[in-house]
Amino acid sequence: MTTPKRHHRERGKARRDALLRATVEVAAEQGTAGITHRAVTEKAGVPLATVSYFFDSITQLVEEALREFTAAEKSRLIELADTLGAEQRSPDEIATVFAAKSAPDRFEALAMFEAYLHAARGPELHAPVSEALAASRQVASAAARAAGAPDPDAMAPALAALAHGFVMHQLAVPGEVAPDALRTGLRALFLGYLLDAGHVELALSLRA
Repeated sequence: MTTPKRHHRERGKARRDALLRATVEVAAEQGTAGITHRAVTEKAGVPLATVSYFFDSITQLVEEALREFTAAEKSRLIELADTLGAEQRSPDEIATVFAAKSAPDRFEALAMFEAYLHAARGPELHAPVSEALAASRQVASAAARAAGAPDPDAMAPALAALAHGFVMHQLAVPGEVAPDALRTGLRALFLGYLLDAGHVELALSLRA
């Protein structure tokens, strides 16, 4: 039989989790500037005073919500890196998989970029955002290794940054970026890195 004390703890945790999810949703829809007590509690379906019960300020709520979100994104990217690292495919195949799976969906991408902007304006999210960015580079390195790169870590930052840039452009103006543009760009960058590093024969063989 569930005790009243345990039930109270579970209900409290459920409300707190609802606030954190709602905060991320509001951030994705309106930006962090749109996160208010009313906007979050209405989205979460809880009383207005709930934010003050769990958090000292709206700023603390924003930071905790974005911190948990970036931690979840880090876990997703590490899992993807493990999947890519276990595969051995052609650059074309890896570029296709990387382009399709490395970018989050529209809602998650908007929330992630809000976390980046928040980190750019203050140190509170530097650590979790840095970890999420490192995980994205880990995915890029795993993809490059699976495609046959001899030094995948060297090209990982550029591959990850290219993917982020394409996602941002697509968010800004949906349909502006051709569906296959990211795959083509990743493939060209990969082969260009090999040529620049003197791996001409390897680049030509992978190109073929």
